[in-house]
This record gives sequence, structure tokens and C-alpha cells, in this order.
Amino acid sequence: MVPVFGYHVINYTCTWLISNYLEITVPSVRQVCNAVLADGIFGKAAYRRMVRGSWPFVSAVAPCIVAKLVLDIIRNITRTLRLEKDRLDMELNFLKSQLNPHFLFNTLNNIYMLSLKGAEQASDLILHLSEMMRYTLYDSDTPLVELQDDVAFLKNYTELERVRYGAKANIIFEYNEEEISDQLISPLLMFPFVENAFKYGHVGNDGQCHVTIRITADGPLLTMSVSNSKNSVNNVPKEVGGIGQANSRKRLELLYPGKHKLDIQDCADTYSVTLSLNLN
Repeated sequence: MVPVFGYHVINYTCTWLISNYLEITVPSVRQVCNAVLADGIFGKAAYRRMVRGSWPFVSAVAPCIVAKLVLDIIRNITRTLRLEKDRLDMELNFLKSQLNPHFLFNTLNNIYMLSLKGAEQASDLILHLSEMMRYTLYDSDTPLVELQDDVAFLKNYTELERVRYGAKANIIFEYNEEEISDQLISPLLMFPFVENAFKYGHVGNDGQCHVTIRITADGPLLTMSVSNSKNSVNNVPKEVGGIGQANSRKRLELLYPGKHKLDIQDCADTYSVTLSLNLN
């Protein structure tokens, strides 16, 4: 209303000057000038005249102002979403970057222990490690990978652990190749849960360490269950391996919000993790 009021004051002032200092010969113009002066500058009639006179101005300018406000709101929302996406991308890249050195540290430690024992399996472990590092460094360097490739990585890692544990472990890795094909998943998302099962698994009451991994898929619906035996003495992880599972929890929250369910059961003699994930 301030611009409209200013326009009204200028209109009244100009009318007063014209009426007092110029000779008006056109009757209609003189009548309009007299009406403006008679209404005054702050009277009710002047206010009504101001409103009537401002309507063309408001109707012409208001759509432009509204459009400008809408565009500014859209720009601010877009900028906010872009900044949020950049923040999430940086956080995801950081979380993913933690996996490679974490995995390498644990695997090299396994190879070192076998080499101290003079075990022939150390060379097989090195070969497995080479294939797995190729996947972690190159094949998984994308936001999404095919589920069958990620499962193959888990299977290779399980075979590596099977060599390390030998006959003292009962290791089961089950999946249906017909169910798991070209679905897409964030790389290495399931790996920390499998790794922790081997890292923190302990000999059960029957004298063996049990690790069971089952992966099923129904179209985009993926279910992975991992369980390991434990005992009442060494049942709490105290090493750096906890980084991996916390990493996966955070990545699940960022990548699959509202599309995953993580169920962890910590029983007296077993520790199990069930991950249900909608890959759409």
C-alpha cells in the first residue's frame, strides 16, 4: 500500500498545482480536478478514490510479485535439496571408504597368522584376497552394483574364511542363483554383517564354530540372514570390527530410508542378523 499511497499524494499535489497555476479550458478536466481537491488528501472519499485508482496498478503488478516469490521459493528449495544431496554423497563416500582399509586389515591379519603356522593355505588366501580387492577397488566403485556380483564377493570371502577355520568350523553359505540376478544394490552393504559373524564367532557347545549365511530374493525384495555361534565368555565384540556393522547401519539409513528392516538377536549361544531390504 505504500507505493499506492505515494502515488495518491503525488496525484493530489499535481492536481493542486495545475488548478492554481494553470488555466484549465476543458470542462471535463476542470471537473475532475475539482473533485480530487474536494475529496482532500486524507478523507474517506480520497481513500475510496485511491483504492479505485490503485486497482489497475495492483492487478498489473501483483502477478509479477507472486511469480517472483514463487520462483524464489523454488530456488531456495532446490538449493537446499542440492546441498542435502551433496552432504549425503560426501557422507556415503566417507562411509564406503572406511570399508576397504578395514577389510584389508582383517584379511592381512588372517594371512599373517597362517604364514606363522606355515600353512599352505596362505597362498590360496592371497589369491582370494587379490580377487576381492579387485572388486572393492574397481568393480564396486559405483553407487549401485548387480546383486549377483555382490553375492559372489560374499561367497569368495566365505571360502577364504573356510580355509582359515578349517575343520573346526561348520560354515554354510546358501543362495539361489535363479533368484539373484541383475537386481541392483549398494556395494558391500551386506559384507560387514558377514565379516562380523566370522570375526566374533566362537566355538559352541559341540566344539565347533557355526556360521550360517542365507540370501534369498523375491524380485526386488532381498532377505539376508547371518548367524554365528558364541559362548558366554567371549560374546561381546571389543575390536575394531564393530566399525563395519555401524557403517552398514548408517548407510542403510541414508540409502534405503523406510525400505529396510534390520533385526538383531543376541541370544545366549547365538548371534543373528536378519536384513530385509526393498531394492526398488
